[in-house]
Amino acid sequence: MKILSIDEQIERMHSLWPDWKVTREDDRTAVWIGNLRPNKTSYRLRIFYRVPGLLENRTVKQVQPRVFVDTPKLRPNSKGELPHVYWPKGDPTGGEPCLCLFDPDHEWTICDYLAETTVPWSSTWLYWYEAWAVSANWFGPSRHEGEATDDGSHIKGFETEEV
Repeated sequence: MKILSIDEQIERMHSLWPDWKVTREDDRTAVWIGNLRPNKTSYRLRIFYRVPGLLENRTVKQVQPRVFVDTPKLRPNSKGELPHVYWPKGDPTGGEPCLCLFDPDHEWTICDYLAETTVPWSSTWLYWYEAWAVSANWFGPSRHEGEATDDGSHIKGFETEEV
């Protein structure tokens, strides 16, 4: 297994998602901005990704790409809940929610291309979000770290590093 460089990630994103704009922040970090329309609404997303250093001791959730919905903003229900998201700072009042693309049966790894995993998974997440917005039920998969079943429960969030 080979850790993909930021150059390889940028190249693959450009070839599969040419309309997405990339900003390379340094030799290991990039941010992509692009649009997805999984159903009725078009969303502008931002994907932040930093290739971990070889000697960094990081968990999967700390190195996974972070996907933010810039527009339209995700809207919580009347109880203030958003399904299947997490908060990078560990607190819903402390920042923007990230899409939870966690799947213990096929977790994203540093050997996966964002263009082939993160972008399509984000589109699927947004499809389920639209269904939730009209039905109040999350019909998509919703397993989270530490959960043994796919019960559709609301994630309370887990702490990761700030982005």
